[in-house]
Amino acid sequence: MPEELRSAPVRHGLDIACGTGMSTRALAELAEHAVGVDISPEMLRAAPPTPRVSHMLGSADGLPFPAAVFGAATCCSGLHWFDQARFFAELRRVLVPGAWVALYDHYFMRIRTCPGYKAWVGELFERYPLPPRNPQVGDPAVEVPDGFELVMNEIFDDDITMTREQFVDYQMTVSHCVAAVDRGAPPAEVRGWLLESTEPLFEGSARTVRFLGALTCLRRLP
Repeated sequence: MPEELRSAPVRHGLDIACGTGMSTRALAELAEHAVGVDISPEMLRAAPPTPRVSHMLGSADGLPFPAAVFGAATCCSGLHWFDQARFFAELRRVLVPGAWVALYDHYFMRIRTCPGYKAWVGELFERYPLPPRNPQVGDPAVEVPDGFELVMNEIFDDDITMTREQFVDYQMTVSHCVAAVDRGAPPAEVRGWLLESTEPLFEGSARTVRFLGALTCLRRLP
């Protein structure tokens, strides 16, 4: 994120599609108070209490806030779920003029040098399919939304070393597993299958997991 944004004073920050609150805690490092909003009650129940952080149930295209409240907003790996026209209209409504927006994604790509990975992914999505996404997904870095200006756009590789337990914990936060739990699958059952099925992939040691990162920063125009 550009230093000009990181150093800008923010009183109230908004984190949209906050999940279990990890991204909201990161925003709280830049704001006096951060509010995380998510549509999943299960995810919000898993968010730990954190100083200067609060959480609310709500949708991205109907944000439960009055106008011109927030000086910054973040959204991690959520844009592809939204009605983008309604989302950006709502976002502009709740932001003050000059507020910055960071839209970022961190895509799990593959486990490097792992021959059994492709077959495992096929079994994973057969068992826990991805929920339907918004088919009209645009790139705000290419078609800048009305009422905003583009500050920066960056794409990068990110290799992370993970143990099997860390990899499974990460998978439990991804939409296919979250959707399975929301449909009634016991979390312990989902996690148990992940642990058992990934044992041959890790063979008792940590593996290098490739992620692709993308960051787009916008500023709300007056």
